[in-house]
Amino acid sequence: MINYCYLMSTCSKQEKHLGYSLIGIMKSKKKRIEELTIDFLKSRLDINTKFEGLYVFDTDSKEMDTSFISPYRADHNSIHLITDGEVNVKINLLEYTLRKNDLVLFTTNTIRHFGTVTPDCKATNLLFSNDYLLNSAIPSKTAEAYDYLTGIISPVSRLSEDQVDLFKAQLSLLALKMKDTRANRFYVEDILRHLFSAIIFEVGALYQSEVQPYVVPGSRKEYVVHQFLKLVMKKFKEERSVQAYADMLNITPKYLSTATRGLTGKTAGELIDEMLIVEAKVLLNESGLPIAHIAESLNFSDQFVFSKFFKKHCGQNPSSYRRNA
Repeated sequence: MINYCYLMSTCSKQEKHLGYSLIGIMKSKKKRIEELTIDFLKSRLDINTKFEGLYVFDTDSKEMDTSFISPYRADHNSIHLITDGEVNVKINLLEYTLRKNDLVLFTTNTIRHFGTVTPDCKATNLLFSNDYLLNSAIPSKTAEAYDYLTGIISPVSRLSEDQVDLFKAQLSLLALKMKDTRANRFYVEDILRHLFSAIIFEVGALYQSEVQPYVVPGSRKEYVVHQFLKLVMKKFKEERSVQAYADMLNITPKYLSTATRGLTGKTAGELIDEMLIVEAKVLLNESGLPIAHIAESLNFSDQFVFSKFFKKHCGQNPSSYRRNA
C-alpha cells in the first residue's frame, strides 16, 4: 500500500533515472510477480526508527496506489486499517473492495493486486517481519495460528466503531513508544514486543468472535496442518508430492490428508494444487510470459503436462483461460 512515485521523490537524479527505467520495464512487460521488501520500504519511506522488523505509519491515496507494479508479494506481514475512502484489491485472485473501517491482513506469500483507489482513501498500517513475529512475546502456537488464519480464512473484516477506536489507540501507543528518543529507555524492546503482542491478540480475538476459533488448542492434527500449510506456501513450486511433505513432517501421507480434510475440508493434495492454480492464474493474467515459461517456472516437466494439469482443475487449457481472462 505504498506509492512508488512518492518513493522516487526521495531518490537522487541517477536513482530516479534508473527507477523510472525499471518502472517502464515493469509496465511494459510484467513478466513475473514482484516482491516488495521491508528493507526497500524502510529506506524509501520517511520511517526513522532503530527497531528492525516493526513499522507503523499512515498512507494516503497516492501512497496506496501500487497498480503499476501489481501483482506482488512481500517479504513481510502487514495489517492495514482503512480509515477513509475505498480501494479495490485482488487477494490471491479474489476481489475485494476495502472501505472505511475494514481491516485487511497480509502474510508474506499473499499475492496482492491493487486497483482503483479513491482520492479520499487513507489507511493506518502495521508492518512486521516473520522474525519479529516469532521473536515477540507471543507464544509460538499463537504466532502459528496467526499465519494459519491469514492463509485460509478471509483476510478482510469489517470493524465496529469501538473496535476501530481500540485498534487506532493501540497503534498510536506503539508508534509513540517507537519514537521515544530519551537516552535511558529501560525495557523499551520488551515494552514494544508486548504492545505488539497485544495488537496481534486483539486481531485474533476479532476473528475468533466472527469465525470458527483458530487458536491452536494442542491437537496433534491441528499442529500438523499448520506446519503443512507453512511448508506448502514456501515450497509449492518445487515440491508437489504429498509423500514429500509427509516425510518433512515425519508422518504418513494418509495421516496428513486426514488431518487437512478434518480442518479445511480439503486433502493435502488439493491444497497443494490450489496453491499452484492460484499462482498459474496470476501469471497467465498479469504477465507476458509464454505458457511454456510459466510451466517451467512452476517446475512442470513441459508445457503439455502443465496444460493437462490446468485443464483438469479449471475446465479449460491455459491459452483459453488467458484469452478469456
